[in-house]
Amino acid sequence: MKSAVKAPLVLLGLAVGLALLVALTNVGQRPALNPEAAAASAPVPEEADAAIGQMVLARCGGCHGLNTLTQHPQDATGWTRTVNEMVGLGAQVSAQDEPALVAYLARHFGN
Repeated sequence: MKSAVKAPLVLLGLAVGLALLVALTNVGQRPALNPEAAAASAPVPEEADAAIGQMVLARCGGCHGLNTLTQHPQDATGWTRTVNEMVGLGAQVSAQDEPALVAYLARHFGN
């Protein structure tokens, strides 16, 4: 009688354990990347990255120090929102430069 009760409990325990394992490791799932996140994670040649870093310094460094960037990490969506807010406040960022600027910020100061 005892083994008849234990078998279903063991199976239940195994099923719960397997479900937790799958849920916690996201087996078989790939996170969806939006175009901004993909751009932020794409490899960039070192020279181009340095040039974009100089642009960040020129466009943002007049008002913000490095600590501002490191203390407020954001993903590409967050940096896009922040850059747009700063443009609204007078930051000189062209529509052409914005994607590279956002990708740099997300790559170096992302979360």
